[in-house]
Amino acid sequence: MAEIFFVTRGHADHVDKFVNNMRSQYFPMKFKRKMKDETGREMDVEVVENIDGQLRPYQLWGFVCPEEFVQPMCNNLGIPTEEKWFDQKPEKGGTSFMSGFGAKGFLEAMRLGLGAEKLPKFDATKGTWHNPIYRRNINVLGIGWRPDGEIKTPLGEHEGI
Repeated sequence: MAEIFFVTRGHADHVDKFVNNMRSQYFPMKFKRKMKDETGREMDVEVVENIDGQLRPYQLWGFVCPEEFVQPMCNNLGIPTEEKWFDQKPEKGGTSFMSGFGAKGFLEAMRLGLGAEKLPKFDATKGTWHNPIYRRNINVLGIGWRPDGEIKTPLGEHEGI
């Protein structure tokens, strides 16, 4: 699993539609299940189940999905962008987000503070995630992403973000 960080800006009704679309993303994931055959012998069987992505509302958004889907999700969300609008005055801007001076510095500070890696560059050969995400009139600014790591709890070691 991995978590993609980004911030949004837009009309509240459009942001609500975006949130609803993000909450309904499902991903195929392989699991091993123990099963018994007709003689009672136990065996491991690999099954594919759909798991739902988790939208975690920080208002600085973190979306959790399997790590191999980070690139297609970033492609679908259109982040990161190659535009040079980050540190320009609003009248120069670009097509994605009119930020005024310094947005790049804030986003980089947030990425470092979250312990996240830089987002992968857009790669059309990796495709996009096939479930559409409503983005009309919503600006999405990418921050970074962070892979899962093992965490220790009283119940043992497991994946955790």
